[in-house]
This record gives sequence, structure tokens and C-alpha cells, in this order.
Amino acid sequence: MVDLDPSKTLVIAGGHSDPNLGQLVATAQQAGIVVQDLRHGVKDSPPLSWQVNQGSLKVNNQEIKPYGAFIRYDVFAGMEDSRPEVAKRAMGWYQTLQGWLLSDPKIRLFNRHQSPMGGNKGATLVLAQQCGLEIPQTMITNEEASLRQYTPGTAIAKPVAGGDYCYGLEELLNGVEFRSGCAANLAIVQNRLVSPEIRIYIVGNQALAFEMRSNSLDYRVKQDAEVIFLGEVPSEVESLRVLTAKLNMDFGAADFKSDPQTGKLVFLELNTSPMFARFNQVSQGALCTAMLKTLLSIEGND
Repeated sequence: MVDLDPSKTLVIAGGHSDPNLGQLVATAQQAGIVVQDLRHGVKDSPPLSWQVNQGSLKVNNQEIKPYGAFIRYDVFAGMEDSRPEVAKRAMGWYQTLQGWLLSDPKIRLFNRHQSPMGGNKGATLVLAQQCGLEIPQTMITNEEASLRQYTPGTAIAKPVAGGDYCYGLEELLNGVEFRSGCAANLAIVQNRLVSPEIRIYIVGNQALAFEMRSNSLDYRVKQDAEVIFLGEVPSEVESLRVLTAKLNMDFGAADFKSDPQTGKLVFLELNTSPMFARFNQVSQGALCTAMLKTLLSIEGND
């Protein structure tokens, strides 16, 4: 276990209303870590200048020189204010700060060399299977005939690019307009799995596992999940580590559900920038502490 070093400065960047960042800031401050807080609100725009040729970044006329950094795109600003310019502003701040962080290899940063495959659900499923993980029977399609071949109640559907909830296939079919036998958008269609649902966080050399108990197909719809911190990480973590290594990832969260026939855990997806606030609370701060220890340790800082 690596001790937290209060002499190492940490940048935390993103939206001020992001509860995930709020918990990370609080945990760092409680540990005596010096935090350069680059979170911004919906309306405030502090002065920022990145001298690209020299590599220096100043915010509020203060030069930023961190040992490690954690950044999240601010999705919460758009929830507070739906105007297009709010999302545009959030993206501008994210691209600027992420660009500066990526351009300085001395700054410890999660997923610095991440493969583009990590951001593609279909490609990640194929690679996960190659790494020894069980995956659902999966088809990505917009063909009405293919979608209607499933027996009612046996399949689910979700967007191929993410950004929405998981639904029963019948619900999707009832809300989609088909033209010439095709829908406008593609969907990921998979066989329906059952509880327990498990989330495994990979944080550097550490892994933390949680169970989500919910009566909903997608617990995010009603926010009705009971989250339980598991003392033992499922054995699937070994194959998951092979997957994250191939994707050059040192931070992320993988979701699993159970096959109703075999009871085995089946890999669903890998989130490269997961929410973690509630999971950190349930683990009594263990998740944020693991993140800080990884970001502020010498290990892996290349």
C-alpha cells in the first residue's frame, strides 16, 4: 500500500456540481493533499491561458504544476441548464484541460494511453471474449426482421453508442418507426440476463467489487438499486485485467450480470469514465482513496 504524499499536488478538473469530483476533492483534502481545484460552475468562467509552445497553463493567474490529475467531462452542467451554449462551453473547457494534461507525460493521469477500442462497445465485447470473459449473445442491427425474431421477454436493447438506458426489446419495437424494414438508428440487442449485477472497478493495481440489487431492468431509470460493497472480488477480475491491459487502461468500471442458465457472470460493458460517488460512499471512501493512491504514487508514472 502506497502512502499518500501531501507534497504531491493533484489537479481535479470538471464541473463543480459533479458529485464524483466533490467526493474526490473531499477525500484528498482530508488526506492533506494539496488540490489545485479547476472545477467550474455553470456560469463562472475563470481566466485561463495555455501557452502551447511553452507548455505552461495558468488559471486565475496561477501556474498549474501538478504531480497527478483527474478530469471528467461536465455532464451535470447540461442537466442544470439545457441551453446548447452550456454544453458547448463544457466541451471547450474539457478539451483544453485534457489536451494540456495529455501533452505533459510527467503528469500522472488515468488511461493516458487508452486504445480507441475502449470507447467502442462492440469492439470491447469482441476483445473481452478473446480475453476469456463470457459475453451475451449479441447482435447490432437496425433490421426489423432481425429484431422481431426474438421471443418476447428474452432480449434487451440499448444504444450502440451509449447515452441512454437499457430497455426490453418489445419496448424498443413499440417506439421505433421502420422505413423499408429498417430503423434509423442501430441498437445492441442481447439475451436478457438476471441478477446479481456486479460492478468491478479497476484502479491501477487494485480492484473493488460491488453488487447492485434492483427489481428494474436498468436500475438507473428509477435509481432503485441497493449497492453492496463486496469484500471479495469475483474471479472474473483476472480476465478483466487482461482486457484492461490490452486496452491500456488503468482505470474503469466493468459491469456484469448472470446467465440464468449457468449462473456465471457475463460481461456487459467497460466504462472508461464511470460515475463513482455512490460506490465510494458505500465503500466508506475506499474507492476514492484507491484512486488517489494510484494517481499520487510513483508506480506506473511513465
